[in-house]
Amino acid sequence: MGLEFMKVQILAIGMLILGAYAVGVLAKKLNIGETIGQIIGGMLIGPHFWFLVHEWVVKNEFVRSASFFNKMEELYSHGFESYSLVIEESHFFVFFFLGVIAFSLGEELHFDRLKKVGIKATVICGGQALLTWLSLSLVFWKVFHFTAINSLVVGSIGIATAPALTFVLMNKLKVEGKLKNLLANIVVLDDIIEVVFFSVFLGIAVMTMEGESLSIGHLAYEVVRELVFAFFIGWLIFILLKFTVKPGKVKSEEGLEVDVESFYGPMPSIELFFIVVGFVAVGSAAALHFHVPFLVTAVVAGALVSNYHFHAIFHSLQLSNIMPALNLFFFALIGASVKLETFSKETFIYVAGYLIVRGSAKFIGTWIGCYATKQEKEITNSLPKLMLPQAGMAAVETILVATVLKGHGGEMIFNTIIPALVIFEIGGAWLSERTLLKWKEYIKSIRSTSEKRSDHFSIEEILTGNVVELEAGNKEEAINNLAELIGKKGVVKDIHEVAHAIMAREKLASTSLGKGVAIPHCRTDEVSKTVCVCGLIKNPVEWDSPDGKPVDIVFLVITPKEKPQEYLKVVRSIITTIKKLDLDGRVNHDLLRNILLA
Repeated sequence: MGLEFMKVQILAIGMLILGAYAVGVLAKKLNIGETIGQIIGGMLIGPHFWFLVHEWVVKNEFVRSASFFNKMEELYSHGFESYSLVIEESHFFVFFFLGVIAFSLGEELHFDRLKKVGIKATVICGGQALLTWLSLSLVFWKVFHFTAINSLVVGSIGIATAPALTFVLMNKLKVEGKLKNLLANIVVLDDIIEVVFFSVFLGIAVMTMEGESLSIGHLAYEVVRELVFAFFIGWLIFILLKFTVKPGKVKSEEGLEVDVESFYGPMPSIELFFIVVGFVAVGSAAALHFHVPFLVTAVVAGALVSNYHFHAIFHSLQLSNIMPALNLFFFALIGASVKLETFSKETFIYVAGYLIVRGSAKFIGTWIGCYATKQEKEITNSLPKLMLPQAGMAAVETILVATVLKGHGGEMIFNTIIPALVIFEIGGAWLSERTLLKWKEYIKSIRSTSEKRSDHFSIEEILTGNVVELEAGNKEEAINNLAELIGKKGVVKDIHEVAHAIMAREKLASTSLGKGVAIPHCRTDEVSKTVCVCGLIKNPVEWDSPDGKPVDIVFLVITPKEKPQEYLKVVRSIITTIKKLDLDGRVNHDLLRNILLA
């Protein structure tokens, strides 16, 4: 039996991968979205689709009379149960991958980013969450005649927005910047609100079912307990990563300590990927074991790493040869998990109602929030369309509701929400992918317009108004001070990310040219055109210069990622200027100031 089952396991996984890949490629060629194709491919390979096919075959007299029917029926009766079990037992990967994606969201929760979008994200998120909850609760209570408490449970589940699908698509399409940052903050807040609402109303539903008297204190205790445990496990993941992944070169190869400097190179490290994914998986399993929201746990761990550790940890989750394979398998399993047999005439009206009410509330609530917070037109047009996907947390909670409220409306809630989740996931993937592609075209058009400039760079023109005198005890302080200057001018989307990128480049090799001049730099998607500032340091600082001399003139250069040649042009212009000011092996501050500020 062991060998027989193993053969079915290998067959099922192989068919799942091939089905998702083949339909994904076809869908991409038909311009309907590769992700949609991968989900549909998973559905066609999944056991639920073949169950419906078998039901139709058994009822069809013409097919039953065919010569091959008996052999196919024997194969189905002997192998289908094992095949279904293999797919079912593979669902752990969905939770595993959701945990990794949730951890990566923590990168968006750096304090500097939260200061910029925190209030606006809260307004947008709070408005659409409350509108969604109230709309669904009232419709299912007053129109569909669910019990009041079950209607509130349905409304709370409707709040959740699936971060996995949208952010997998963002990673795949390499979408960065304001839209991603704003969506990340909204999704995280959205899921926190949803977890609190769901925990409260499900607790009330259970107490009502068991005939217990309701205690506000007890409900509050349960909610706080879940969140505290989730934060604690997230903190443990962070501590393990902090003590495992350390900066500096490792002299001994014993243990798991890793040389972070090697991760700042052009390619993320596979070693760091394994360590990060391993710790996140263990933490997610612990959260599930203690019945606390594992997605909150993963997000907390990511947020702590973002604020108190190394961004190279997040870079390791962007390995180009691994992530596409994980994405494909994830979407294939989503498709294979679709319980097509739950679609019925009896539940159709409830499913349709859930789809219409939740979709409208999410879209309208988000649009109103964007308008109220005065978001730019493109954000207002794009963000509401990215709020529709719903799986992950909502699916887990729906299964939980079906279990704990069995016989008290739990099955009806399950048969209503699960089919709706499938439609939201497929339709949301289609809409999200097109929205993100349009967003990329918009960003590209902005860059093309702003970058129509002469091939020759004039350092005097670039630095007009961007030359300052500053004090710094070391090169890190000098870089941070200049980065803050750029941040105040508002020409960079996320100056925290840029500062990290510059310091990462500095770790690879000194950017000092000698003669007291250094040119720290980076290429990033955070800018749409070249940015350059010059700092005149009052007391020269050490910079590991090739001539051993300290640095007192620093040109900080930031260029668009898509234009690597622009950095060379800027450097050429700087060197040309320096040659004019070279006096006895040093560069004269007064002459430089006169030239640049003339």
